[in-house]
Parts: sequence; C-alpha cells; structure tokens
Amino acid sequence: MKIIKSIPAILFFALTALVSCQSSDDSSNSGSGSNVTPAAGQWKITYFFDKKVETGNYSGYVFEFGANGSMSAFNGSQTWNGTWATGVDDSANKFVIDFSGAVPSALTELEEDWRIIEISDNFMHFEHTSGGNGDTDVVKFTKN
Repeated sequence: MKIIKSIPAILFFALTALVSCQSSDDSSNSGSGSNVTPAAGQWKITYFFDKKVETGNYSGYVFEFGANGSMSAFNGSQTWNGTWATGVDDSANKFVIDFSGAVPSALTELEEDWRIIEISDNFMHFEHTSGGNGDTDVVKFTKN
C-alpha cells in the first residue's frame, strides 16, 4: 500500500527531472548568446539613443560584419575598418565593436561593449550602460 501512495510523488520527481534536462533549440539566435554571428550582408542603424535620439547621425552609413570578426562602415565615399567580437562580461552576453585608426565621432560612439538584447538574421538590438552616470545607450541595426 505504501508503494501505491508513493507513485504520484515518484512520477512528479521523474517528470520534473525530465523537463529540466531537456535542451532548448535556439538556432534563430534571437535573444542573447555569446556565439552569435551577424548575418552576412549590409546593415543600417535604424535607432541610436545616447541621452537623446541620434539616429540621424548614421543615415549615410552602411555596415558589414564578416564571419571572421572583421567589420566595415562606409558612407558612400569613405570606408572605415574594424572588428567585432562576442563574449561574456559581468554575467552578460556582449557584442564589442572596435574601429582601427581615426574615425568620425559617430563611429566612435559605437566603440563599446554592448549588452546583447537580440540578434536575429535581420535585426540586432544592443544596449550599453555607462559606468560613470548610469545612462543607457541603445543601438538597433536592421539588415538591408
């Protein structure tokens, strides 16, 4: 009789263990992740916020992200090269952008360790919280 009374508890623990051991399929790269790669092709910044909306500063720029961590930004007449990388810092998945040499101030604004909010094949959303004053910058890329 004790065995029959224990069956519901045994089933509960077995199902709980089974559910917690299942792996999720996150093949879309939505959400965050440290091993994500931006999709090949051209990207534009469709939203940039740094204390105020500054999206217009990026209206002439097109960005390309290489699978090897290289990147470029061009505005129709000039190209600037740099790198991107993903990693984890302060328990958050990050997307780091760095340009080589002297670049326009709009591109300097992108040189941060951005917290990954979302990365998909057509959209990327990153945020950066300033260590000094706690302001949060936001950048959103949309694939052309």
